[in-house]
Amino acid sequence: MADSDLIRDAEQKLGLLPNLLIIGAPKCGTTSLHHYLDAHPEISMSDVKELDFFVPDRNWANGVDWYRSNFTTDAPVRGESSTTYTRDDCAVDAARLIHEVLGTPKLIYLVRDPIERMRSDYHQFRAVGIEQRPVEEALAEPDNRYLEASRYGSRVAPYVEWIGKENILVESQERLLTDRGAVLSRIFEFVGVRSDFQSAEFARMWERSEGKGWAYGLGWRLRSRGIRLPAFLRWPAQRLQRSRLAGGAAETARPPEISARLRQDLTVALRPEAERLRELTGAEFPEWRLSS
Repeated sequence: MADSDLIRDAEQKLGLLPNLLIIGAPKCGTTSLHHYLDAHPEISMSDVKELDFFVPDRNWANGVDWYRSNFTTDAPVRGESSTTYTRDDCAVDAARLIHEVLGTPKLIYLVRDPIERMRSDYHQFRAVGIEQRPVEEALAEPDNRYLEASRYGSRVAPYVEWIGKENILVESQERLLTDRGAVLSRIFEFVGVRSDFQSAEFARMWERSEGKGWAYGLGWRLRSRGIRLPAFLRWPAQRLQRSRLAGGAAETARPPEISARLRQDLTVALRPEAERLRELTGAEFPEWRLSS
């Protein structure tokens, strides 16, 4: 057997490293996008969505071979989605480690109206029992976890430095909801696969904020312990957890509203970050409510 054949066999057994990462942001449609991309015949996304490999205090200690084992396909595009790569203070280390291990992969950064993202993020942590404070208190705290993850300009800047602006595509959840076909076509073209591919999977939305009651909390705790349903059961289970029976109390149905004063304070804090994102990427987000 030729050396090239031996190398190819070894790669197939170990898996190939990914060349596509969805790096965030949290609560911006990354779960839906992960499934949409996986439906494309030229793309294979990891079975476990949040591998969190490039976060030093998460799975980095498992080693590159562990990471590689999650990509046991020779599909032209192999990817994973970990929102921790742009959450809080992880971005600088994650960008550097990604460059060291993967070179310059394609990166997709999903964003949404920064304040609406904060409300949804709070809602998830409240639903799973991590957050106990009222929304006004939690979101008003200086440099809180919800605010930090919405500092889009600061979060993407290390990736521009390490990976290169030409390898980063920024899209918005708003466009993914209202113009999904065009957004997916643009993403497919960006990663180098057939851009006109269509699938029935594209009609679905995953991990939406509405209806996050006790069933959602249970599912989240199981996933955090590595217990996952088979792929073919996950969509029916998500439909069930969002049903009226699984939704729990009415107060869990939608993210809580915030006062006009808090919204104004958050707008002042986040408007410069949105402007920095626009300067770094050239993308515009006219639908965001960051007016004065």
